[in-house]
Amino acid sequence: MVIIEGIPKDTILKELLHLYETIFDDAKIDFFIDRITSKTDVIIVLTYFENSPVGFKIGYRYNETTFYSWVGGVLSDFRRKGIAQELARKQEELVKKKGYKKLRTKSMNRFKPMLILNIKNGFDIVQVYTNTSGQQKIVFEKDL
Repeated sequence: MVIIEGIPKDTILKELLHLYETIFDDAKIDFFIDRITSKTDVIIVLTYFENSPVGFKIGYRYNETTFYSWVGGVLSDFRRKGIAQELARKQEELVKKKGYKKLRTKSMNRFKPMLILNIKNGFDIVQVYTNTSGQQKIVFEKDL
């Protein structure tokens, strides 16, 4: 597992982009790059199998007390092996060490495994809303 704080170097960024595009059919590369290069206190957790990246989790400072777990995923061949759980656990550990008091994330109903993972990991649903693109978002928060 590799931890990157701040903007990743080009080689890591290329690995992340490849994972992001492979995992998400609606990947928006420009949005992804803008998000990780413009946010404060970015933390990236990246995991490998035989020197190839297979999963990641990215978050950043939401406000003074809250860290936002923005995006993550695991390649389909490596799912159901506890990798997403381990990425979440590592992110939470790092965030606590930095002094954050809450962890926040969002998901959508179509991502059932992510909804289940959030609930199993102690998150509460704090809001449901429809964004400007018509997508229904579920907001989760957890006290650290």
